[in-house]
Amino acid sequence: MFLNHVLRPTALAVAIAVGLSGCAHVDQYMGQSSGTSACVAGGAVGAVLGVAVVALTKGDANAYKKGALIGAGAGCGVALLYRERVQKLQAVAKEEGLVMQVSELNANVAQPAATPNVQSVGVEAQLQSSEMFAVGSAELTTEGRRKLTRLAAALADKQPAPQQTPQTLKKILVVGHTDATGAAEFNQKLSEQRARAVGQILADAGIARQDIYYQGAGASRPLASNDTEQGRTENRRVEFVEIDNEKLLVERVRSERSNAKYLAHGTAPAAKAKPAVAKSTPAKPVVTASQQPAVQVPQPVAQAPASTTASPAKSAIVPLGGEGGVDFGGNAVTDTRSILAMGITPKSSPFSLIGTANATAPLSSCVADLPRIEGQVKNLADDKPLNEFATNEFFPGLTGKPWATAVNGHSVTVGPIAVLRDDAKVAQAPKMQFITDYATPQKHQSQPYLSVANTYEGENKILYRVFAVDQSKSPVTCMDIVFDKRAGSAIAGEIYYPKQGDAYVAQFTPKRR
Repeated sequence: MFLNHVLRPTALAVAIAVGLSGCAHVDQYMGQSSGTSACVAGGAVGAVLGVAVVALTKGDANAYKKGALIGAGAGCGVALLYRERVQKLQAVAKEEGLVMQVSELNANVAQPAATPNVQSVGVEAQLQSSEMFAVGSAELTTEGRRKLTRLAAALADKQPAPQQTPQTLKKILVVGHTDATGAAEFNQKLSEQRARAVGQILADAGIARQDIYYQGAGASRPLASNDTEQGRTENRRVEFVEIDNEKLLVERVRSERSNAKYLAHGTAPAAKAKPAVAKSTPAKPVVTASQQPAVQVPQPVAQAPASTTASPAKSAIVPLGGEGGVDFGGNAVTDTRSILAMGITPKSSPFSLIGTANATAPLSSCVADLPRIEGQVKNLADDKPLNEFATNEFFPGLTGKPWATAVNGHSVTVGPIAVLRDDAKVAQAPKMQFITDYATPQKHQSQPYLSVANTYEGENKILYRVFAVDQSKSPVTCMDIVFDKRAGSAIAGEIYYPKQGDAYVAQFTPKRR
């Protein structure tokens, strides 16, 4: 899908034909292709993209033919360029002892009487960055600067001809990632500063600043568990994406947002489960904002199916700090997986940069998590955000109304719940409110509890994840609600709350008021 409001029908059909597929590792396509086959493949992509670009400028029939020819020639060069680029990056990484994974970005080009043909439209690399920066700093180490300068030279080599328009010039995106240690806000800012510093290295190597973008994703996109030193090392990384043009860059950026594949690993500090037979311990104090993010969540958990629940002697209960005080009739949490989240089919994406393994990996529940914060994609030339042509349309039913239901004799309300169609973005911060024993004279209505929400979009469903900002006072730590994004109705939900220092989970399905 190309983001544009003036596509003609013919161009639209062409653009749809250029469906973007997941990445193929280098040795699966480009590494095995001859220069001739890569050139032919690139020419096919270039011809299609050339026609689409001309259509965007409302060209005539001759312009379409010219665009196809120009695009075919450019595509041939691009395919060869990407093959050489991948080989150079791999060679530099090997010589410098860098831990880096390089993948190509591909496009499916529909051809007459043939199955879609996978073609190269870019390159992506994940580079572990622990040795590049001092701990907690965006200042490059001397050795880190030297190694990144070599990588930048490989990326800067053989850039496109200057006569190409800014929209069709290749773009490079640098994304900074951290582990989940420390405050989310700090991690996001630090990762952005580091990404910008790496972008400056690329500019010093000769790449035009206007063609370089940077983003700080903080700890919001973990590739490994933050519970181990090895996992934290893998999560501390710099990501490079070189791609054919700005429109494909926008598609790549949007495909990474609200992507449920990153739920395979939580971002909360690890907490050791304790045997179910042990006595409950007092609730642990909430760490202050200066030490951790505003929301402190111990350990991922979700109730396991009754048929697979271990015996009390072998099961373990996850501790959970907080005031609590309201019994929602749930069960003790003994499983780190979220069965609710695993019921969401991952949204089809133009890109699949991490691989297909995460699509079937166990997903963490909200008590394994903290609110995830990622920054805007900005241009190195002026630090202005990338133009993504966002709209203000909401998903059906998720237009800013509160949702409520009764749980074990208590009224539970959360809202306003407002989710935009663009990247399932949360438009308004919700609040949680409770009326205990609402059907009795002893009922008590609580004050609204300030909350933070994240969303993850699947093919037909949306996971709406709510965190209490001050869990030292809220009776509920967090909630997970799954919505049908077509019908605008809630399908299922889970409330996680502390009970005598332990984590408990109750099922609920709220309705829109």
